[in-house]
Amino acid sequence: MQTTTSHIKQGGMVLVICLIMLLLLTLTGLAAMQGSALQEKMAGNSRDSEHAFLAAEATLRDGEDLLAASGASLTFATDGSNGLYDKMASGATATDWRASGTVWRTASTISGIAETPRFYIERWPEIINKGKSLEADTPLETTIIYRVTASSVGQTGTSRAVLQSTFRR
Repeated sequence: MQTTTSHIKQGGMVLVICLIMLLLLTLTGLAAMQGSALQEKMAGNSRDSEHAFLAAEATLRDGEDLLAASGASLTFATDGSNGLYDKMASGATATDWRASGTVWRTASTISGIAETPRFYIERWPEIINKGKSLEADTPLETTIIYRVTASSVGQTGTSRAVLQSTFRR
């Protein structure tokens, strides 16, 4: 009985191929980890934006409630020294929520928000209600329009929401 054994010299190709496969699996795992980290950051920013929006909306309601409760007795000034701007008077200053000189009123404190939300109110010129009866000796009805601007940040202070509403009285 004759046995033949062939000793073919192997150059370690299996080891090289396994190392390449291991490298590819490692790169795939790293890419997946980076993707999930990015998604977590996006979810956190989205949550922070949502908190800022909800706080600004609550602040907007605070301003509207102030107008509804005591709108006629509020003192509006052309320079908005108390966060109440009078746009009816000549020489009224332009109001821009981004300007550092804008005077704001503080709203109710909301827990979980980085800064206290704030708002200001602008009183616009009176308008005549159209479509009403023009009976003799009856004065025309007028309406005063107010614009409420509210601003708030989220939990971290990196996102800001600014909302405006128009209020008729």
